[in-house]
Amino acid sequence: MSNSDSGQGALFENNRRQKDSHPNMRGELTLTKPLLKELVEMAKAGKEIKLSLSAWNKRAKSGTEYVSIAAQAYVEFKKDGDTPAPAPAPKAEVADEDVPF
Repeated sequence: MSNSDSGQGALFENNRRQKDSHPNMRGELTLTKPLLKELVEMAKAGKEIKLSLSAWNKRAKSGTEYVSIAAQAYVEFKKDGDTPAPAPAPKAEVADEDVPF
């Protein structure tokens, strides 16, 4: 499992969606320097660059529902049913003024 900080972000309903081909949700994911460094090391070692994602349904103080996401270097699930620890939950609520659309 990765020892790096997880990347964190959020997905919000896409209020500009006009066609079925447009995404249902939009948002952003910020990668931390330790996570980016780990991914670069994976690339240098010739490994596939892959992320494990975790998601939580959240509600902002304004009442807006969104999906909070976290990413870490890929963690493979073991065949015996053991699962790796999930990425740490995001620390802060996202304020409406932080939503880019």
